[in-house]
Amino acid sequence: MKDLLKKNINIPYLFFLSGISGLIYETVWFRMLIRVFGTTLEATSAVLAVFMGGLALGAWLAGRKADTLKNDLRTYAWIELLVGLLAAGATFLMIALPGSIAGLLPAGAGIAAGAARGLIRIGVTGIVLLPPTILMGATLPLLTRYLSSGLIDAGGKLSKLYALNTLGAVAGVLTSGFILIGHFGETNTALAAAALNVLIALRVFVYDPEPTPALTQEPVETRISTENKPHYYGLAFILALSGFAALGLEVLWSRLLVLTMGNSVYAFAAMLGAYLAGIALGSLYAARRGKTLTDPLLTLAKIQAAAATLALAGFLAFWFVGRSTLDPKYLYSPITRTFDIFALFGWSGLIITPVTLLMGFFFPVAVEEGIKASGRIGRAVGALYGANTLGTILGSLVTGFVLIPLLGTKFSFVIIAILTALSGVLLASLAGEEGKRKFGPWLAAPVLAAFAAFMVPDPVRGIIAARLDLYSPGVTVFHAEDKAGAVTVRFSEGGRRQALYINGFAVSGNGGAGRIMSHFPLLFQESPKEMFIIGLGAGNTLRSGIIHGAHVDVAELIGSVAEAGHLFIPAWDKLLSDGKFDLILNDGRNELLRTKKIYDAIVVDVTPPIYSSGAVNVYSRDFFKLARMRLSQTGILSLWIPKPCFESDYFMILKSVKEVFPYANVWSFPGLPGFLVLGSNNELEMDAKKLEARIKGGNVRLDIPQASAAFINSYHLMTNAQVEEGIAQYPAVTDDRPYTEFPLARFMAFSPMWR
Repeated sequence: MKDLLKKNINIPYLFFLSGISGLIYETVWFRMLIRVFGTTLEATSAVLAVFMGGLALGAWLAGRKADTLKNDLRTYAWIELLVGLLAAGATFLMIALPGSIAGLLPAGAGIAAGAARGLIRIGVTGIVLLPPTILMGATLPLLTRYLSSGLIDAGGKLSKLYALNTLGAVAGVLTSGFILIGHFGETNTALAAAALNVLIALRVFVYDPEPTPALTQEPVETRISTENKPHYYGLAFILALSGFAALGLEVLWSRLLVLTMGNSVYAFAAMLGAYLAGIALGSLYAARRGKTLTDPLLTLAKIQAAAATLALAGFLAFWFVGRSTLDPKYLYSPITRTFDIFALFGWSGLIITPVTLLMGFFFPVAVEEGIKASGRIGRAVGALYGANTLGTILGSLVTGFVLIPLLGTKFSFVIIAILTALSGVLLASLAGEEGKRKFGPWLAAPVLAAFAAFMVPDPVRGIIAARLDLYSPGVTVFHAEDKAGAVTVRFSEGGRRQALYINGFAVSGNGGAGRIMSHFPLLFQESPKEMFIIGLGAGNTLRSGIIHGAHVDVAELIGSVAEAGHLFIPAWDKLLSDGKFDLILNDGRNELLRTKKIYDAIVVDVTPPIYSSGAVNVYSRDFFKLARMRLSQTGILSLWIPKPCFESDYFMILKSVKEVFPYANVWSFPGLPGFLVLGSNNELEMDAKKLEARIKGGNVRLDIPQASAAFINSYHLMTNAQVEEGIAQYPAVTDDRPYTEFPLARFMAFSPMWR
């Protein structure tokens, strides 16, 4: 058996396994780092920049050494081993990171303090993540050089490696997003990926690799010839531009498809899986057909023109098909049953995969041309892969921070598609005069598609408006495409019904839930002074806290929601100038981690449904521990559990509250879609006389006319003792075990749901 293992080894298959582990790390670490940075777009972009930057740096460094190493495969084995060990270490470091750096973050709401906090977080993240990600980036140049017998077959080897590694990435994102994290937790999932890296290394060591074979066609010079320099550096620029467009399109696809796929971990996994699957299949085709191309540069130019055309065609298809998604579920969540989860792949396959098939073909063939121009396999692969990766970082940042806020999704899409077509023009110019002449007609399709996309109405606004016209008659008084989402405010005739929508999904309104969430935790205290609210919404909770007499700090993630605040609260400017409340543009959990302030009430009302991506970060036991640290001794946590929700989710959240707070009580009110949970250090004072006095002193009847001690008692659904009895058989929701965000198994088992 040992002899068989020494004689037979499938390097591309091992690289497939390495791709699985790489995307598992990215998925798990991204979730963990949200708790360090918060769920802002700035935070997620910074995390992406650090991760992708490490890959680019690793590829560049390895490329400079790969052509001179004596044993590339043995070096690769050591790298896989180190990746596994360092990744496991990084995972444990990130568990402790939020609390450990909290003391390093400067206080204050100014620009300088905010910038300093951001730099500290990015710096610490870099220290933790760069070692394993640099090593991950180093693997492709090393293996391409090892497997290539010469410059002629290097492109085919690269294509196969890149394709199988990307297929592994598809498997990694789907298994972690649909199965592993939800059932085994974040830490165990990351450790399984680390074990995979270690097993890959051990397999190579058992093989006992011999020195890297000499190339059958050694380069004459180590430097790129003067004649080939424009060709090589032109390809490097074009690869960076294609990377920019690829990630720009991914950001835009995410913005579009959230309207039909919703905001869940499954939607994200399906989109990323479809994106990567297209790239993998395109690369596999390049491995078979790339070497037979008679004019590779002209072919690549045509590929870019076709990719631009297909991207715009998908945009137009989304506009036409998306307007048919008018079921009322799209105002709340597209996921209401098992079938809906698997249907997510249909949307992704229709819009994303056709374009990424072409992207997957483009990259390895373009790098192969760069290898030929440079005469060095490892150096060219490392540098060109690094250029492409740096382009992806810029594409994500510029699209998210500049193009969408300034131009909106529609015009951003047209611009990115035009950039893709222009990269085709540059490639045709590298192919010479004959190439430019043959490429000319190919530009007609993307030009016509761009004109058509320019002429159709904005699909984001149009699809949202079509749904609201059916199910929420009235007038749209505000609409803005924020970098974090599309924000819409809708008033009924006369303004009696007011509602806030984010990406077309109902988030908040002027119903009674917000008022109850705010007044109830204050009623059970003698003289509450300070309140903290996570999420501004339609402003009901904020206004009620002010009416009760408390000073309110409200953390709001989306700037456009804050911009629309005056529409819900006419006295907004005066209340703000009088110091009745402070608005903090930050993730709520992150703000509680940063601040040292103590509150009498913390109110949590996140965007429904309960399994929306990121919601679990304020439903976990770890968050409740943080909240308790920021509460006074008599302070109370006010938590809203929205309906519909699985019965098991309800009890798991109660279990998480009860493991932190000695007392937990639940209320349910007719006509309100959810449950109010109060967590406290002390038993709630239910004396009727005291409650009546506090109702009067807190001006509660201005907000809740029916408020009385009898009202409070009659809708008291579960006492502390009943909560203790009900939660006995359920596990707690934790950061590591985010059960509520992964409902697939409960959907498939038809678990009981409260609506």
